[in-house]
Amino acid sequence: MDVFTGILAALGIGFTAFLLYTRQFKWLLKVGRNMLLGAGGMLAANAALAAIGLAVGINLVTTLVVGVLGVPGFMMLYIAQLLIG
Repeated sequence: MDVFTGILAALGIGFTAFLLYTRQFKWLLKVGRNMLLGAGGMLAANAALAAIGLAVGINLVTTLVVGVLGVPGFMMLYIAQLLIG
């Protein structure tokens, strides 16, 4: 490895470490966690509400809505599905 590549690697590692401790990265981790939890919640809700024919598709858009908005977004998806669909 030459010197230039080593310097670039060190800068990249330093920048990544900086991002780990900033609010933006923490916010992205929180949204990612909420997306995973929201997808699991939608799976459970779809299974429970399948008897009355109420289900929301689980895709990137719906999980992103739940990831950003949280529980209100989760409820909004099911209320919108009930009113529209």
